[in-house]
Parts: sequence; structure tokens; C-alpha cells
Amino acid sequence: MSTSEIKERYTCFDLLGEAAKKVAGGYLYRCPWREDAHPSLSVSNDGRGWHDFATGEHGSVIDLALKVWNTSSVSEVCSRFGEKTLSFPQPSLPVNNRTKERRGQHNAFAVFDTVSLQSMQLLDYLHNRGINVEYAKQFCREAHYSFRKDGSAYLTAIAFQNDNGGFELRSAPYTGNANGFKGANAPKGISTIFRFNNTPVVVFEGFMDMLSFATLCGDVKHNYLVLNSVALVDRAVKALKNYKNTIFLSLDNDKGGDDATKKLLTALPSAIDIRSRFSIFKDTKCKDVNEYLQAKRKYHLLL
Repeated sequence: MSTSEIKERYTCFDLLGEAAKKVAGGYLYRCPWREDAHPSLSVSNDGRGWHDFATGEHGSVIDLALKVWNTSSVSEVCSRFGEKTLSFPQPSLPVNNRTKERRGQHNAFAVFDTVSLQSMQLLDYLHNRGINVEYAKQFCREAHYSFRKDGSAYLTAIAFQNDNGGFELRSAPYTGNANGFKGANAPKGISTIFRFNNTPVVVFEGFMDMLSFATLCGDVKHNYLVLNSVALVDRAVKALKNYKNTIFLSLDNDKGGDDATKKLLTALPSAIDIRSRFSIFKDTKCKDVNEYLQAKRKYHLLL
């Protein structure tokens, strides 16, 4: 069967089966070739075109078949469409490694899901901030959330989990918000990442600085503690008071960081403040580790 015959006879609906939901301009499906807790595959009303919100990929029923059948061969697709016994079963979707949380007393989100970090928009955002995306994938997930009970108009963000099971959220800039969304999914808490024995721990205010530090080091070589809020200093002190190795403090170079660092040094006299290492690069003053990373990256790109 030729590609033109396939496009005339079949639509994306034949490959995908029943849609998860109807939305303005088409239908939403859970993507059959990856974990997709919240439908991110859009199909037009006539079924002739599709668009993957997570990766930006799009195309015709031929392109969709290449993805669904995991092949790069158009001739194989044409051959399969020509088989008389061809059927179109509803895809079976993986649900492991997924969390789902309905609206609770302390959350503004009506629907909140997380999947593995895979959105090209979010990965590009991390890259633009100078962060090694492979390190980000080790520590972060991708949140799909909505403020509507029916789950429509969902948004995506980088999700960093704290010790209490909540998530810190960061999204790429968008129209109307040049800095992107910055928020959290309750409950709030610190994040302790103690993977290594006999290894220093580095304390940060936010996870973007933690990822920036790992990028600057060229690997994940330390244990980390992320406050997620300077208001949680007391919890950090409790987590670190019996820590046997060196404690480095790398909070922000501003008043909030000054005050939190002072409290930590008072409670943990052996801790070492290393913020000055990231306070300036060449002639650029830096508020935090990520600003330092971006200044360094920009300098080297200009050379």
C-alpha cells in the first residue's frame, strides 16, 4: 500500500483507538511509546495530524505509525498497513514510577501528576541555564498539573521532590511571565540527598543551584541538602547536626542568604561558607551558583 493510499484510507484515530479526552481543536491521547500519566499527544479533529506536546514532534498518520511501531522504515509501515489481518488495538500504557495526587487541603492544583523528565521545552530551559540535563534527570521529574478539576488546560514544570513528598516546581518562561512559573506542591520540606559515605555535603537554597554546582564540578561528587526555602533552616540544622564530614554552605548572595547562613554557622560552627566562590565571575556579580554558571558559560561562548 502506498503512503498516499494510507493517508486517504486511515487516520491517527485508527492507530490510537479511543481518546482520553476531547479538547478544543481535537483530542488528547496518552502517548503509547512512553510513560505518559497525563495525555500529551494531541490529534486534530479530522484525525489527519498529530502533535506531541512533550517533544514538539508532529506529522501525518505515516509519521505516527513510525513512532507507534518503533521503526524508521516507511516501506515497513506501508507493508504493515497492507496486511489483511492488520488490527488496531488500544495501546497498553505503563503506570509504574508515577505519582498522582488529587487536590488536597494545602494545594492549589486540582490535578497533579509526575512522569520522568522528558519535555524538550523543559530540557531546553535547563540547557539555556547552563545545567547538564543528564544530572537534572537524576534528581528531577516532570510535573503535569492543572488548576481545573477536569484536568484540562494542564501545564508542565520541572519537579524536584522534598523529603516530605512535596515538589518544588520550575517552568520555562512563557508569555506573560518572563521568569517562568516558580511554585511548589505541598507539603513543603527540605531535600536531603546523601548518596555517598565519607563525603562532604553542600547546602543550597534551591535545586537549580544544586544542579548548577554539579555541572560546574563535572559530575555528582558530593552529598546535597536543599532548603527549598530559607524558612526551613531549622530542619536543615536537625538533619546536619550529626553529619560526620565537612559541611559547605552555598546559599544565595543576598540578605536572605546572609541571614540563613548566619543561623547555620551558629548552629553548625564547623560548617564552611563558600558563597564567595560564586559571588563574582570576571566583572559579573552573581546572586547564586546558577548565575555564576551562566556568567562563566557566556564568557566561554564569547571567547
